[in-house]
Amino acid sequence: MEQHGALGTLVLPGVPALGTEDLARTARGGDRNAFEALVLRYQRRVFGLAYQHLRDPDEAQDLAQEVFVRLYRNLGRYDPERPFEPWFWRLAGNVAANYCRRRRAPSLEPKEDAAARQASPDEVPLELAVSSLDDGLRLPLLLHYHADLPLDEVAASLGLSVSAVKSRLHRARAILRTLLAEEGP
Repeated sequence: MEQHGALGTLVLPGVPALGTEDLARTARGGDRNAFEALVLRYQRRVFGLAYQHLRDPDEAQDLAQEVFVRLYRNLGRYDPERPFEPWFWRLAGNVAANYCRRRRAPSLEPKEDAAARQASPDEVPLELAVSSLDDGLRLPLLLHYHADLPLDEVAASLGLSVSAVKSRLHRARAILRTLLAEEGP
C-alpha cells in the first residue's frame, strides 16, 4: 500500500487511483481490490459514526465491520447510475439502527457497570449529550457534522427531504444546547 498526496490517500498496488463512483462500479463487478479500496476510503468515517452512535470502541468496531459486510453483500443492489455516497450512508445508517435495536434487547450487563461506563470521566459532555439523542435526531447530526456530508446527501441517505433534515438538525442542536446549558461550566 502506498500513500499519495498531502492527506495520505491510500492506494492499493494494482488498483489505479479511482474516484469513489468508479471504485463502487468496479467492486460491484466483483473486483476485490476495488472493494478493499472502498473499505480503506470509508473505514475511519464509518468507525467514527459507529463510535458516536454506540460510545464503545469494541462495539463500534463490530458495527463498522457489519457495515462493510453488508456493503459487500449488497453491492449488487447499488445502481451505478446514481451517486454512491448517499446509497452507502443510507446502508450504514440502516445497519447502525438495526444494530442498536438488537443491542437494546434485554441486557445481561449488570446495571452498575452500565452506569459506570456512561459516567466515564474521559467522556466530553458534548459526546454524552449527543449519545442521549434519539436515533432520528442523532443520525442526521452525525452524518452531517461527523461524516461531513452535505445536507442533500444526508437527506438522500435517510430518505428524507432537505427541509426535514434541516428541521431535525435544528431540533438536535436545540436539545444539545439545553443539555449542555444544564451541565454548566
